[in-house]
Amino acid sequence: MALVLLKGLSDPVYVVDREWRIVFCNDAFVHHMGVPREAVEGKEMWSTITPANRAALRQHYDRVLRTGNAETFVHASVLYPGRTVDIRVFPLFDGLGVMFRDISRRVAAERALAISEEHLRRALDGAEMGDWSWDSDSDEMTFSPRALIHYGLTEDHQGMTRETLRRDIVHPDDLTAIRATASTAHADMTAYDVEYRVRRGDGWRWMRTMGAPHIVDGKVLGLHGLVQDIHERKLASERLKAEIDERERGQQRQTLLIHELNHRVKNILAMVQAVAMQTLSNTHSPQAARRALEERLVALARAHDVLTRESWDGAELADIVAGAVEPYDGQTGRFRVHGPRVRLEPQTAVSLAMALHELVTNAIKYGSLSVEGGWVEIDWVATPSAGTCRLKLDWSEHGGPEVRPPARQGFGARLIPRSLAAEEGTATLSYPPDGARCRIEVTLPLLSGGETRIP
Repeated sequence: MALVLLKGLSDPVYVVDREWRIVFCNDAFVHHMGVPREAVEGKEMWSTITPANRAALRQHYDRVLRTGNAETFVHASVLYPGRTVDIRVFPLFDGLGVMFRDISRRVAAERALAISEEHLRRALDGAEMGDWSWDSDSDEMTFSPRALIHYGLTEDHQGMTRETLRRDIVHPDDLTAIRATASTAHADMTAYDVEYRVRRGDGWRWMRTMGAPHIVDGKVLGLHGLVQDIHERKLASERLKAEIDERERGQQRQTLLIHELNHRVKNILAMVQAVAMQTLSNTHSPQAARRALEERLVALARAHDVLTRESWDGAELADIVAGAVEPYDGQTGRFRVHGPRVRLEPQTAVSLAMALHELVTNAIKYGSLSVEGGWVEIDWVATPSAGTCRLKLDWSEHGGPEVRPPARQGFGARLIPRSLAAEEGTATLSYPPDGARCRIEVTLPLLSGGETRIP
């Protein structure tokens, strides 16, 4: 009965007695051997096996014959080089039964898988990546050795729940994004890629996780993926971004400065042109015109010197006044200046400087500074009001000759109100007998942050 069953098997089978003679073989064995049945039946088994293979096989055959216990092992084919067979040897009757199966494809696939896994492991090691998995039924996490290192964990943490992992090591600010990303991947059966911080010692390090659902028969059984320490790369990227942002801001500032410079140059040239035209058209001799023009341009340059020292961010009113009167204040007490600290916009500073120059020039020619003992008082106040600051500056001359109103307006009398009109300012000239007066009023904008122009 046993032989009938063995005869019908698709795998090669043969039976030997204690003298190692082949007493039975099925059709599959005859086909495997590639010879007629009479060429193998009744022959000694070892005569069909090359000497190189006999020793290893004999150990298994002798042991089964001696112990009566079946054995299964894998061995290279004795007839077909490069092929592998799975051999089962078992006691049968007074001898042994031998059955084998060609498993070359399975062995090749297993070797290829092992090689692939080794390559993958080398790639992961080269990229300093660890791998992990999460089982949705047990809610347990499994980590590779490198993943444990990245997360700052030990082997004792194998099997921890996913939520425990998040609670213990993930930065609180990153938890919401991680939960949402993983939940979406689970629900949509899609891969995900997320960056977050994990606790390592007393600090935090940036990690990148690339995960995907583990799907079998359309059902998500969990998640698996890779984790990589990207801390240094993240910091380098942030530094590079900061440098690029700073460079762009620098370029923007440079562009603004160029536009501002062009605007200022145009304003200066326009002012120089206006001063030159008015000066040349209101003098009777080339020498007087040249001298007056030089003095006005020097006054303009002094105002620009003050602004340049302040990087054109504005100027102190006291510095503008000092620059306007300094060339003519040879004698102590000729100018008496009083007023609080007030910060002026650049254009307002230039307009006031030119107005003061004209007042000083007129005082030297016709007013209190034209005689010994004459002096000038310059006094100002600044009053914040409704989001602005109103500056009032008074010029008053004392100790000079009796003043009479001029028969015609000179260049200075025209320049003073015109230069201030563009700054929402006014200038009122009056000529009482005891000395010329000028009231200048200018509305100043607020500083950034809502402060007034009064420091």
